[in-house]
This record gives sequence, C-alpha cells and structure tokens, in this order.
Amino acid sequence: MKRISVLLIASLAVVLSGSSPAEGSETLTPEALLPLHNRKDAYTPAMAYGKEGCLVVWQSGRTGEGSMVKSLLYGADLVACRVDMNGKPLDKEPIVLSSATDLQEKPHLAFGDNLFLAVWQDLRNGKDYDIYAARVTPEGKVLDKEGILVSGLPHNQCIPKVAWDGKAFQVVWQDFRSNVSYEIYGARVSTTGKVLDPEGVLLKKRFTSRSGGSRYSPAIASRGEGKSLVLWCSHWRGGNSGGVMVEEGQVVDEDANTFAGRNIKTDGPNWVSHPIALAAGPDGFLASWMSFVPGGRGGGTRDSNAMVLDKSGKHMKYLFLAGKQHYIRQSDVIWDGSAYSAGWIERIVVKRGQAPHDAVFLTRISQQGEPVGPVHAMAGTFESPASKPTVATDGKGTTFIAYERHPKTGDVPIKIAFRLLRAK
Repeated sequence: MKRISVLLIASLAVVLSGSSPAEGSETLTPEALLPLHNRKDAYTPAMAYGKEGCLVVWQSGRTGEGSMVKSLLYGADLVACRVDMNGKPLDKEPIVLSSATDLQEKPHLAFGDNLFLAVWQDLRNGKDYDIYAARVTPEGKVLDKEGILVSGLPHNQCIPKVAWDGKAFQVVWQDFRSNVSYEIYGARVSTTGKVLDPEGVLLKKRFTSRSGGSRYSPAIASRGEGKSLVLWCSHWRGGNSGGVMVEEGQVVDEDANTFAGRNIKTDGPNWVSHPIALAAGPDGFLASWMSFVPGGRGGGTRDSNAMVLDKSGKHMKYLFLAGKQHYIRQSDVIWDGSAYSAGWIERIVVKRGQAPHDAVFLTRISQQGEPVGPVHAMAGTFESPASKPTVATDGKGTTFIAYERHPKTGDVPIKIAFRLLRAK
C-alpha cells in the first residue's frame, strides 16, 4: 500500500504540472490517428523528420495472432505513413516497407541526403534475428522492397539504431556472433543502399570474464562530419554502461571518459540496465534512461534519469527530465532547434485499488540541462493507455510525437496516434 501511495503522489504531481502549459509559449495540436494496415495492431513506432513532414514507421501485427499457421505465414510486417507539418496523415493506407515471412520488429529511422533509412530486426531466416534496412523517399516510395541485409552472421543481430552522420547512415546493434554474450557492432549504409562495412565493425567487445557480460541496447546520435556518439547498457557489476565516439564507421575515442569516470547508475541500488535515448544538439548531447520512484524498501532513483554531455561525449550534468525525481520508461529525445524535446511514459495510479496505466509525457530541456516550459501530459488514461513514444522535429521549434494508443476494448486494434508541440 505504501508503494501505491507513493506512486499516486508522484504521478499526480507530474500530471498536474503538465496540465497547464504556459500561455503563448507552447501549443499542442489535437491527437490524430494513423491508418491501420489490414486492421492489425500497431506497435513500437519510430519516426524521423524529412522534407516538409515526418515519416512514421511501425510494426503491424505480431506472432501469436490467430492460428500458429497464420503466425508463421504472416508474422509482423513493417509499414509507414507520412505526416505533414499540420499533423495530417498523407497516406490513406500505410506504405509497406517489408512483408517478408515471419517477424520484422523494432524499427528505427533516420533521414539524410533527401532519403529516409529504416532499420529493423528481421526473423525471415526462421532461426535468428538479422539486421535489415530499406530506403524510402520523402514521397513515400520504397527503394528496397526486399530489404538491404546489413548484418546476417550466425546468431542474433538485433535492436538496431541508425543516425545520419553527414556522410552515410551509421547503423549500430547488439550482436551475439560470439555465441557467449552480446557485443556492440556497427556498419555504414550509403545513400545508394550499399553496406560499406559488410562484416560489421566491433564498437565494444563483450566482457572477457567466464560469466560473460553483455553490452546491449545501443543508442546513437550524430552532429555531422562523419562522427557519431554511441552509448550502450551492460550487465556487469551494477551497470558499467558506456560509450564511444565513432568516425566514418571506426572507433576513434575508446572509453573516452564519456561519463566523467562514472558509469550511468543511480546513487541507490538500482542501476541503468535499460535502453538509452540519445540526441545531438549544437554544443553536445542529451541522454536519458529508465528510472524508478521510491516505494516499499526501495529508495528509487535519487540522482538522475538524464544527462548532458559535451561535444566529445564527456559528462557535463545529471538531471531529471521533469525537473524532479520521478519514474520514466521508454524515453526518446531530439533537438528541436532551440531546446531538447523529451518524450517518455510513466505508470500512473489514479486511485488506490486501481491498476496503474501507462501515459505519455513531453517536455523541453535546454542545452544546459534546465527545464524549458511545462511538462505536457500528452495521452493515456486508465480506459485507453498510451505507450512507446517516439519524437522527431523540423529543427525550427516543432516537435512531432507518435505513440501507441491502446483502445478501451479488446475488439478494437491498437493504433498509432500523433500530436505536434509548437514552441513559440
């Protein structure tokens, strides 16, 4: 009961702080829903801003729907929809990026040189995950209908992320080719669709202890000039998450004091072992990760769930995204031209005895790690939760946020919802 009470107080405080935005400073558009593909549930959206609008990519359906035969035949496809600067969907039917057999999951997206590149983990070989990609034009034309095989070595290659580094698309992923534990690998993909590092480049090797210790869930952001910052999580002695700077596909700054001699972890018993979100700004980067609220015997996350880094990737400041201790999951961050925009979900308890629900929030953070404007409660109720936010921007103060909008009843499919935040 004590834990629920603490969750209730902390969650309501965030909701109230986000319910009354500063008048005239930031405005929100109403929620819009993107079209479904074959009436299948929509999951895990990813998004990037391109030419006068955004491309939203998501997983359509999943294994386990219907009979086993149908699951094996159809699995999950990857589809997309374009959205204009007013938040209006431009495609009546989703664009199919990949309809290969079995599963295509966990997409990520980047835009560069007038092209989108979507990456995802793919189970079409029927044994383990590979990394695939496809180029998409701003007009919605898929240039690689069979997909580009970025990495298909033995065992899993999965959880890919991608950034445009000014010269090529830099893809990173967690890789189990060692058959012992996961390592972080990367490869560049050109705008012509050529994989420039066909064997992949080892960015961070696994721990060499007998017990093994995986590096996993990479995040990437680039400030251009062929350089990218790559962060990851680790299962080893309370975290040991870290990062490297990559230039033209190669590590140029191994263990570069990314966190000022300190791993990303809390002052309490809970360390970061969850996916990291990362964005590049004009003078550095913002990273964020999962955190906990106090409850029961646990002290929660007492020091931070985000940090500001300088241009070299060195830690500058730890912070909470909402300006205070609170619990976040599934965060995503982007530089909107004058501040970082950060979206995340929180588990909300409205009243005692009622199960918690997921809700999406959005706020803006300065380059120095200070709050800019209010925390906006974007979507999510007990009857209709919201989850898995992703953010993009035009770089001129408009933030696009998409997320899963879960229905009130189980006979209605999960859809991808969409809103815009305009900073004035």
